[in-house]
Amino acid sequence: MHFASRPIAAFAVVGVLSLLAAGCSATSDDDPTASPTRSAAPTPTASATATSGPSSTPSPSSSDDADDSPSAFPGSGQTTEPDDDPSDFPATAVVTYAGWDTGSRTLQAGGLVSGTTNTSGTCTFTATKSGVTRTLTSTAEASASSVNCAQVSFPAAQVSSGTWSITLDYRVGTQSTTSDPMTAEVP
Repeated sequence: MHFASRPIAAFAVVGVLSLLAAGCSATSDDDPTASPTRSAAPTPTASATATSGPSSTPSPSSSDDADDSPSAFPGSGQTTEPDDDPSDFPATAVVTYAGWDTGSRTLQAGGLVSGTTNTSGTCTFTATKSGVTRTLTSTAEASASSVNCAQVSFPAAQVSSGTWSITLDYRVGTQSTTSDPMTAEVP
């Protein structure tokens, strides 16, 4: 029985040391409101310097400064930046394809509108090159989470050789969204 007490005492000491080590190495993941005073390190750590606002060396009193700007919770998808988009239309138009089809000798384009499933709008594709503009409209077709704009084909007689810039405009009543341009080469 005398030998049994030594292993039990050793396990007790190891257990206490493990608890102390776990308590001393707590990370900010354990407590989202952790402050720099929880760290035993005399210098700032990488996580203490990754803050928003003016660049300065963090100190234990810096968390109380009124100069710190608010920041979003990491990974929340939220931002403290103001919304600069003046339109109220929650959709985004994207040209998903633009290219020359040699078989039909047409410049073809297709696209979609994410952020809406309202198919009552009008899809308008615009092809522009050196001040020349061509437009075609297509039907809006419903999908599970977006609106698909049916493919359009600009005939060779309407598009000369060179680089064309194609955009998609989707309009529902007075609201609209226009895509970024996609380029396509016409031989």
